[in-house]
Amino acid sequence: MVAHVKKLKNKRVLGLGLMFLSPFACAQTKQREQPGVTTTKIHATIPRRGAHIVKYFVDQAVPDSGYETGSLHIIYSDGTEIVETLRPKRKSTEDNVVFNEEAITDPKVAPDRRSLGWTENFDNCCTSYSVPLVLTIYNSGKRLVHIQQGQMVWYWTFRDGGKRVAAVWGPTHGPEVGDYQLYDVKAARKVAEVYGDQNTQSLRSDAPEWAKQTEKLLNGQ
Repeated sequence: MVAHVKKLKNKRVLGLGLMFLSPFACAQTKQREQPGVTTTKIHATIPRRGAHIVKYFVDQAVPDSGYETGSLHIIYSDGTEIVETLRPKRKSTEDNVVFNEEAITDPKVAPDRRSLGWTENFDNCCTSYSVPLVLTIYNSGKRLVHIQQGQMVWYWTFRDGGKRVAAVWGPTHGPEVGDYQLYDVKAARKVAEVYGDQNTQSLRSDAPEWAKQTEKLLNGQ
């Protein structure tokens, strides 16, 4: 974690909605052809063309706030600061159980220094702790790309300099097989998918190279 940067020229707050939460007034969330992908249009000034990410960090949670982390800050070479805030908590009722966002986790910057991604932890019906259920990518522009598979994010990484992301999804408990997915960030579309083998608990030998490389990273190799 890095310290706050002083004398910033611009500071923009995102705090945007997802497919299963109501979007705020500053954004419009659009459902893509693929159910697991949405894009959120940002109505705010963006970093200058050519500006790159120089620092990023997640604040510690404010005491007694009920959150596990604070906001995510993205600092650019032109002095612009982008702030992704956690969504306001809502209360559950007898007719509507709410799963609130609790934390912003695992931020990573792409090799092009123009894209940054992170996972978002939400309450989970079957565990006593929150789990990462959404992968969000910000590409220094006018929108965010949100990816959901229905299970938790085990691991994710940028590929091709930031043009694509690979993610591994799976259950919180049970057989560790894994659903490997590859997404095109600009098109906001899934372009490839392969599942792990239940017998070996790993990818098959004929799995594509991008998936094999992701599996090695997942296993710390």
